[in-house]
Amino acid sequence: MRPKVLTKVITALVLAITSTCAFAVDKTDNKSTDIKVQNISSIEQKISLAKLDWTDASGGLALTGSTPKRNVQFYIKRDEIITDASLELYYTPSPSLIPTISQLNVYLNGLLQKSIPIKKEDLGVKNRVLIPIENYAIKDQNQFEFEFIGHYSDYCENPVNTTLWLNISSQTVLSLTKQKLHIANDLSSFPVPFFNVSTSEKSMLSFVFPEKIDNDMLKAASVIASFGGVITKWRGIDYPAFINQLPNNGHAVVFLTNDNRPDFLKDYPKVDAPSIEMADIKASQSDKLLIISAPTSEELIITAKALAVGNILFNGPKATVLDYKEIEKRKAYDAPEWINTQKQVTLGSLTDFDGQLSAQGFKPSPIDVTLSLPPDLYFVNGSHVDLNLVYKYSKPSSLGLSQLRLLINDHLIKSYPLKSDVETDSITENLPLIGNLNIFGQTQVDTSYLTAKNTLTFDFNYSSVFASKHNECTTQIPIPNRVEIDPSSTIDFSGLYHFTKMPNLALFWQSGYPFSIYADLQESAALISNSNDVTEITALLNCLGRIGAQLGYACTNIEIYANPQKSDVAKIADKDLLVIGDVPDFLRDDENATIVLNKTKQAISTSFNSNNPRAFDEDKKSVAQKITAKSEQGLGALVSFKSPLNSDRTVVAILADSSKGMANVNQNLIFNYNYVDAGGSLTVIKADQSRSYDVGESYYLGNLPWYQRVYYMLLESPWLLMLLCIFSSIVFCIFCYKLLKHIQNARLKKNNLRKAQ
Repeated sequence: MRPKVLTKVITALVLAITSTCAFAVDKTDNKSTDIKVQNISSIEQKISLAKLDWTDASGGLALTGSTPKRNVQFYIKRDEIITDASLELYYTPSPSLIPTISQLNVYLNGLLQKSIPIKKEDLGVKNRVLIPIENYAIKDQNQFEFEFIGHYSDYCENPVNTTLWLNISSQTVLSLTKQKLHIANDLSSFPVPFFNVSTSEKSMLSFVFPEKIDNDMLKAASVIASFGGVITKWRGIDYPAFINQLPNNGHAVVFLTNDNRPDFLKDYPKVDAPSIEMADIKASQSDKLLIISAPTSEELIITAKALAVGNILFNGPKATVLDYKEIEKRKAYDAPEWINTQKQVTLGSLTDFDGQLSAQGFKPSPIDVTLSLPPDLYFVNGSHVDLNLVYKYSKPSSLGLSQLRLLINDHLIKSYPLKSDVETDSITENLPLIGNLNIFGQTQVDTSYLTAKNTLTFDFNYSSVFASKHNECTTQIPIPNRVEIDPSSTIDFSGLYHFTKMPNLALFWQSGYPFSIYADLQESAALISNSNDVTEITALLNCLGRIGAQLGYACTNIEIYANPQKSDVAKIADKDLLVIGDVPDFLRDDENATIVLNKTKQAISTSFNSNNPRAFDEDKKSVAQKITAKSEQGLGALVSFKSPLNSDRTVVAILADSSKGMANVNQNLIFNYNYVDAGGSLTVIKADQSRSYDVGESYYLGNLPWYQRVYYMLLESPWLLMLLCIFSSIVFCIFCYKLLKHIQNARLKKNNLRKAQ
């Protein structure tokens, strides 16, 4: 039987078995089913090489004599099956290669898919080859390996000769034909299929609400939304909201109580305890519902928290929360994704996968470690971080210079020689990782090496020496080098203060600050101006999903207030406020807030319509109560200012000129799928463009001893330091003069007494 025919037979059997299993589960649950056994429609997907992991900056792959093998990865969702696959490969070989004996081999998960001989007419030009992929070789996690075998001479070749190269173009495309599997209604597979945890694609999960949406229901949705961010991590997740209707396609989460439910679930049985159920969407062949139910809205929060903190034992189509115990609130700055700044941490604890701290090859790939830090750490010129590093490496040649380069965010910090007589070495350094950052002055220049998210790179470079005598050549097979960072190596950020200048939307954009000071958002409240506006609900959910991904913890203790009134002021006065939609009047009763909101209106109306990006600064005292400017594409804004209710608290508002503008902001809120940056106190967003401004009053959050402020001022002001030195010298001289004068007078007095006697 031919492979393609065999593949189709296997695919049909898998689909039949999966559908049968799903039917069996529902039958044992004594529920009516509408499971359809007919073929599920296929989906064609084309993925460019540039979108796969581990490609070069150009989106392609460069193969050379010293790096003849390169890998890229792609992933398949667990509820999908591949029925057909092919790789459209574009490559350009060096014109100096010897035809036929030079070749390119393509492997998938270790299985050879095609060996491509390089012919004379292929040299120096871009070539196209269509490679059919064997479906049975495709798994959830897949790796293409490209192996370049190149020769430029049949006598005495140098493997690092610059004529040995082959370039794989970013135009290379992987084509996949997929079918969704109709999986069984079994919560043991959670978070699949609702959250994507296998591919690099973002997740999209619709949230469906009944007509009446109260604060407790929104809080339950917020907890689950942030939990989804924790699960999907860097992939990003989008939460389109719907009221009393299902989305046209895709999985969905629906919220209901015994007395408040969407019309399409009006016959759903009443529940006696908070529950979670997985069910089919009847109009779809593969999409699923995650039903979050409880007797009351307040108990919906229990369901959401139990799901977020893992207090539910998933088994079968339905799970019930019988006994939920509230967990202890988080401490400040203890987000799971952040480095513990109270003690030394090991590099092994910062890894994301096995083997991350090792590499091999003629030129080993750089070893990267992610350092996620609290964004308000106080760094100044002269700050240092302790690093105790132990590393192992294969012995380099005694000829040439081999070295380890230490980089932070692509800034070279220091380099260390690799010794030819040892295989293990260690470094104990007080590294000057920090540049110069002025948070007290007005300068906008930020030269600090460290940000909220950082990459620590260990780059091992081996020198290679190849020599030959005339008419004499000895061929040697070079041995790949291997390098390792000991997981017990430590880095220490303890002893640093938490202190920063506000407002600063860059900190909110990068780390959810200041809400993220507590990972469970226990000192934060979200105000949504219109609970019936699905774009505002989506903005709330997407924002909290983003913060959940940044912190690695669900916002189990955030407070939600829909349609906030002045009577809510006492409850929210001591909280950082996330405002969605219009800013309530009780937050406008402040001159600074009024100025900032005025500038927001003017920025929205002029930022993308004027050649002068600061044209709105000309009138700083105009008064505006709402954003009324309109745009065909929709404009949105992120605004931050000191809370009028508490000088130690911050307001961050997500505003827009229309529903279209809010939808635009929603797309940019998706973690790792936004193309804009935020900064200052005001950022205006239009499509994939943004402009940031500094408007309104500055203030500081955190604690910094007075002597640290004086020290910082002296570092930044050499003239002040000189004057202080002169003043100190004068005071010291006066003190010494007085002291010596006193000693002299005492001695004279003593001598006079002796003479008198």
